[in-house]
Amino acid sequence: MKNQKNIKVGYLLSYDYSYIFTSIKHIYKHADLIVISYDADGKTWAGNDIHIPKSFFDDIQKIDIQNKIVLYKDSFYLEGMQPMELETRQRNLMADKMGTGGWHIQMDGDEYAYDFGKLTKFLNRHKYLLKNPSKSSFNFHVNFVTLFKQNSEGYFVIAPFEEKCALITNNPKYEYARNTNNGRTISLDYYLIHQSWAREDNEIIEKINNWGHKNDFNTAEFFDFWKKIDSKNFKNLKDFHPIYKGLWKELSFIPAGNINEFIASFSKKYPQKDLHLDISSTKKIKLWLRSLF
Repeated sequence: MKNQKNIKVGYLLSYDYSYIFTSIKHIYKHADLIVISYDADGKTWAGNDIHIPKSFFDDIQKIDIQNKIVLYKDSFYLEGMQPMELETRQRNLMADKMGTGGWHIQMDGDEYAYDFGKLTKFLNRHKYLLKNPSKSSFNFHVNFVTLFKQNSEGYFVIAPFEEKCALITNNPKYEYARNTNNGRTISLDYYLIHQSWAREDNEIIEKINNWGHKNDFNTAEFFDFWKKIDSKNFKNLKDFHPIYKGLWKELSFIPAGNINEFIASFSKKYPQKDLHLDISSTKKIKLWLRSLF
């Protein structure tokens, strides 16, 4: 696979475009290709207007010192379709833009893959799995570290870090957001920090009015619940995910002045581990031999 772009990262750009700079900082060195997709008509999946200033694209160009970043503009909002349908559609269109072959990693701008080199080392070590993705599809899930709220002293974080996030595939045929329904799915012990709900009030309102989950639950009611969380009552929260019971068990608190301090602190306490492919040695050998022909 000489000269093949094996590590491909795709971003969906929308109302929270400013977060992407923190995210790209952690993955840029180890990615072979980065595609940033955004709506040509300045629309969110809910059909609301957004404005991404020219200065954003100028700043992207400044950090792209190795010419790895491709900007992909298309009509991603279609009237009559539900937000989650549009998100899934955009992910598939972006996968097409990223091209066949390689590991497809789709991220949101507020997701931070610290020590990304550990992950790409694992993927490159198993690049033989890229030979026939339609026949041997592999999907890798990682551990979400979801930041739920921020105060002046730090971040309230959903614990334990058991929520899984579909992140990587060799066969990008998305059926629901980043989730595929093909081949083998394996969980990797890798942490992906998700800033998620740790934003200002006005940003949360914008988020819940425009994201893919807009119609999945009573977002206004959940926003009122979120606003009341503070350092005095956060320990009382148990099993509070708005859709899936048992997914968000409780909140912990990690001191940090800003997101960069949080990532630095968290990465010291929870360093990324060396990753291993959890399949039998016999199966690995068969897949490797198959890749030779």
